[in-house]
Amino acid sequence: MVGQGEIYDHSVADRRYRVLVVSTDAHNDVRTPWVAPIRHGTLDAPPHLIALADVDPLGGSIDLGRLDRVPITGQPIGIVTGATMQRVREAIHTLFAG
Repeated sequence: MVGQGEIYDHSVADRRYRVLVVSTDAHNDVRTPWVAPIRHGTLDAPPHLIALADVDPLGGSIDLGRLDRVPITGQPIGIVTGATMQRVREAIHTLFAG
């Protein structure tokens, strides 16, 4: 099972992406997880781009504009910090519930 806040290498056809799992663990237990790709560069342009912090396992920005449900095909890289995941939750709320 994949967990919320985990970063994975993910492949589609011959391209490799890094994605962050944003859906909750309870959702991931029974459904395909919601993930957001991680872009190069640390652009933080709210509300849809969230810069990863220096203490996260890699650099870049989480692109919530490309949020999608996909089966994870790659290996885990690490887990983002709780503070980063909180910023992601807040951005998702602003984008989709606000």
